[in-house]
Amino acid sequence: MTRAVDLTLPGTERRWAAALAGSWSDLLYSPGPGFSSPLEPGLFRASFLIVPVGAVAVRITSMVVPAFGAELCRLRLEPVPALPHETFGSFFDPTRRGRIWSMGADRRTPGAYAPDEKGWFYEGAGLAARLGETARVQVLRERVRAGSGDGAHGWTADRGLVFTSVAGGESLLLALPEREEHALFLPAVGPYRVLLDPAAPATPGAGARELLGYGDHEEPFDLTLELLALQV
Repeated sequence: MTRAVDLTLPGTERRWAAALAGSWSDLLYSPGPGFSSPLEPGLFRASFLIVPVGAVAVRITSMVVPAFGAELCRLRLEPVPALPHETFGSFFDPTRRGRIWSMGADRRTPGAYAPDEKGWFYEGAGLAARLGETARVQVLRERVRAGSGDGAHGWTADRGLVFTSVAGGESLLLALPEREEHALFLPAVGPYRVLLDPAAPATPGAGARELLGYGDHEEPFDLTLELLALQV
């Protein structure tokens, strides 16, 4: 019998995700080290906060579960009615960098300061025009079957959310196995298109398995990806 782990979104979180279709007043992030890297332009690692117009904000991070000698993960969604939003930076208004707890300029006075280190905050153009109106939300679900005989195992995990704007552009939030407090955000899907469309050309060494963190997994290893529509 194949051992299996279910990491699909529970019903409550699916409803929160579905409710993200519509207008957003902001998309926020937690600033700090590792937020971005010049080696991976257009990819951002943080905890994220989507603020729908007229609704409670939803925090999006990763849930990591050890299983089969590896770290499996899915997205985690939590409502945050009273979070101090000023601690977050904004993708809609890049002048708002948020706050991090650190020493002041004199290196003696601790407090909450706007980050000034390269790669700790968003420095691109505001994304309100691109992301402010979301027409559709889909779940990116992975199904894996691996091993053989008594070692056969598998899992199903809701790894990401795909947001399609009213203009047709797509962005992606993807769970990461490294840190529960972080997810990966791509305002434009770019080379991760292969996760959404198996016919899309893949960069050598950066196929679906590699992008999801399974490049070194032993064979046999069968990965299937599907997009599931969400409705309120």
